[in-house]
Amino acid sequence: MTHFLPEEKLIDYAKSYLKAQGFKKKNKRWIKNIGEFTLCFYVQGSCYAKEDYYIRPGIFINALLPTELVYGHLMTQIEQTTPEEIMQKFEQWCEEWTNKSFIKERLIAFIAWEERNPLEKRRAKLVDYEKDPVPAEEFFAVDTKTKKYILDNF
Repeated sequence: MTHFLPEEKLIDYAKSYLKAQGFKKKNKRWIKNIGEFTLCFYVQGSCYAKEDYYIRPGIFINALLPTELVYGHLMTQIEQTTPEEIMQKFEQWCEEWTNKSFIKERLIAFIAWEERNPLEKRRAKLVDYEKDPVPAEEFFAVDTKTKKYILDNF
């Protein structure tokens, strides 16, 4: 992993930036309830190297809480760049992924993609991701209950 930004520098920046946005902090995780969703910004240390870390934004669907999930029902990863760019990408991602019609549209496209490319085919490396790109990687970790809730309620 290329280190653009030391973890401590990101945490210092995120602490004041996210606090000003109304987020609550616990350890290296910030959350903010915005009604139907709870936004999560999580800095996760790597189990492989002390200096490595991951930036994992997530969104919880509040109607499906409580849950054992750490990152959210929908989650992604942001590359290490500058603190300002990371926060900009986080805000943009949260804006998109709290839009219910956007989420449902992407889920429907993902379900169709998954039917064309079932897990066995993906594990056998028989999927050409360039010709048939994943419409939303956020759905790889979404369970059946969450998918059904989105289809029925969004």
